[in-house]
Amino acid sequence: MRELIERFSHRFQLWRRERHGDYSPADPTAPRNPLRFVAIVAVMSVILGVTEPFVFHRAFDVVAIIDISIAALFLALYQSKSRWAWHLVVAWVPFTLVTYWILRLTGYARYQPRVHSLAGELIGDLFQFTFFAAILVWLFHIRVRYFQYSEDAQQQT
Repeated sequence: MRELIERFSHRFQLWRRERHGDYSPADPTAPRNPLRFVAIVAVMSVILGVTEPFVFHRAFDVVAIIDISIAALFLALYQSKSRWAWHLVVAWVPFTLVTYWILRLTGYARYQPRVHSLAGELIGDLFQFTFFAAILVWLFHIRVRYFQYSEDAQQQT
């Protein structure tokens, strides 16, 4: 009976790991980084930031340079499995939102809304705040898993 309970417990833990997405279906013993989706977005951001001046014929601006450098720093911290990668992303999300609103309110032309109706602007603004809030909630939700992942990775080395 004890053996049956242990087998069931082991299978339940494997199912739970698979369900939460921390482990690869191909290799259930190899953990996956919970910030992998942020890393994909960071790679796409770097590619877009670097190619934008050539494709859209716009000069580099300060925001693009900061975006590229922060994304590169995040990718370096992500690759080294550092706890600071999570902290950098959590700091970057509100910074991006505040920077956007400061630039928009000061009249920076690239960030002016194209919709001239009050309802359209309010819906867009509400969507933006909801989107950033959802990202922050998700980041705080995966915090413990990421810290556990980084501790496990440091113990293995």
